[in-house]
Amino acid sequence: MKKTKLTEKNDNFRKLSIYIDNIIRKMESCDRQTRLFFDCYAIVIVRSGKLHIEENGQQILLRQHEAVIFEKGRMAVGKALQDEECWITLILFNGLGVPAMLEYLEIGDRERFNINGNVLSAELDAMIQTWEAGEYFRSSVMLQSLLLTVKNTEKANYQDSNLNEIYQYIQEHYADPMDLNSLAQLYGASVSYFSRAFRQHFGTSPMTFVNEVRMHYARLFLTATEMKIQEIAGHCGFEKMEYFCYVFKKTEGCTPSQYRMNRRHADKIHQVEDIEPEDRVDVKL
Repeated sequence: MKKTKLTEKNDNFRKLSIYIDNIIRKMESCDRQTRLFFDCYAIVIVRSGKLHIEENGQQILLRQHEAVIFEKGRMAVGKALQDEECWITLILFNGLGVPAMLEYLEIGDRERFNINGNVLSAELDAMIQTWEAGEYFRSSVMLQSLLLTVKNTEKANYQDSNLNEIYQYIQEHYADPMDLNSLAQLYGASVSYFSRAFRQHFGTSPMTFVNEVRMHYARLFLTATEMKIQEIAGHCGFEKMEYFCYVFKKTEGCTPSQYRMNRRHADKIHQVEDIEPEDRVDVKL
């Protein structure tokens, strides 16, 4: 763990109603866990990689440029994901004026936002550099400005980020029961609003994308395994065999059984074609 210098606890600094108490730069690898205890208010920002946070039984996944704010007194466990290093920045801030500031900005505990973009990234880096230079009053004012910018821009940014999470969720949970209502609830909007936002962002409807992901894995299972068709249907999230066959034929133009036979026949042809001329055996009848 690499830390910047600790804030000096001088009288002038302590008189600020809102002040940055510390800024910590931290690297975490996938085989370790970090305990995060916040005796101040804290903003956790992922600068690279992915960070899984567990706090009070709740799971949070942060990707690059994403951030989450914790109220004072929280304790969490963080761990990097996908065999990669994760760099994070912790901004710890305190003061009697913090609760009123967060209430005014309508920023709550565990609220997430995205710092991606020239404006927010530049404000964040400038604030950190100012604090590290020892200009504590100025950096604290910049923190308030940064949070105000976040609040003004977070709605659009977070909606995009949330849509990306739904996109990732579908790919990771394609085998689970899933419908438009449940996805809309995860997104936090009505079915009509979620469907429109998803189509605008990804160019297809949510359930069409769900079926595309499921068909991708169905083709893999049919080609690479000896699983029965009914088992494959269940592994791909289809409760009814009839509906699985209907969707498959509509997508591929043939039944699952026909697809499997066609693939195996094509593989045999390719195997014969791959044999070098000198390795072939001519059979004369």
